[in-house]
Parts: sequence; C-alpha cells; structure tokens
Amino acid sequence: MATFMCRVQVLDDTDPFNSTNFPEPTRPPQYTFREDIPLINQIAGVHRLLKAPQKPDDCALQLSHNGSYLDLESTLAEQRDELEGFQEEGG
Repeated sequence: MATFMCRVQVLDDTDPFNSTNFPEPTRPPQYTFREDIPLINQIAGVHRLLKAPQKPDDCALQLSHNGSYLDLESTLAEQRDELEGFQEEGG
C-alpha cells in the first residue's frame, strides 16, 4: 500500500466577484493519499479535514508547483508524471 503525503489547502472560490482569494488555512495540514485508490474516493476526507465551503462534488485537486489539475477518476499512481517535482518543491 503506497501512500503520498502532502499539505492541502482550499481556495474558496464560491463568490465569483471576490478577487482576493487565498489558499486556506495559512498553515496547511498534511493529508495522506493512497496511491492505488482513485482520487474521487479520497476527496471526501480532504473536504472534511479542510471544512471546505464547496460541495464535495464541486471540488478539484490542483498542484501548487505547476498549476495542473489531477484527474479525480484516476489514481495517483496513474498520474505519476503530473507529480514529478512536486515534493522537491515543498509539496
């Protein structure tokens, strides 16, 4: 069972007129993802941890180092190329 640990934050973009959105919380907690389970099956745990204002169905995972969005239907193992360089840059 391979895991991937990283810090997670939420961007509250529920108000389209707010131009000052910043990732929250300022001290992001760590979350451990399983690399063999599709992200769609793990996003509820991230949502609970962050107390995100969006509905879980409206959430996405974006990498901070390159801005790429992860495919929620896939596992992290299947998206290894997207993660390249992420942990080296403090992910």
